[in-house]
Amino acid sequence: MDEPQKSLEDLSAEDGVVLEAAHKRLRDAVRNYDRFLGVELRPGVDVPAHGAREMGATQVEIREAEAELWRLREELLGWRRPEWAQSATSVTDWFSDEDSDYDDYPLPSSA
Repeated sequence: MDEPQKSLEDLSAEDGVVLEAAHKRLRDAVRNYDRFLGVELRPGVDVPAHGAREMGATQVEIREAEAELWRLREELLGWRRPEWAQSATSVTDWFSDEDSDYDDYPLPSSA
């Protein structure tokens, strides 16, 4: 795996602002998508319904924000996205507090 050509400290103030804005866009998109994830079902409480088009548009925003962030990382820092990296939509779908033990497993090697 290639080492980054630059560190975050090497960025100009302007580039740092651009990169932080891309991070914020992705965080906001993922947070917006969270409302489509499951909730605890309880007797007497209606199950929330969501429109498929609205959910799809939110997933598209995540994919576009994530692609832009990785494009900027490569352009500004020389960082390439690892082939094994999950997409932000996949990760939000299955990670919860109960899944935190997965943090203890090593990442797959990029052999």
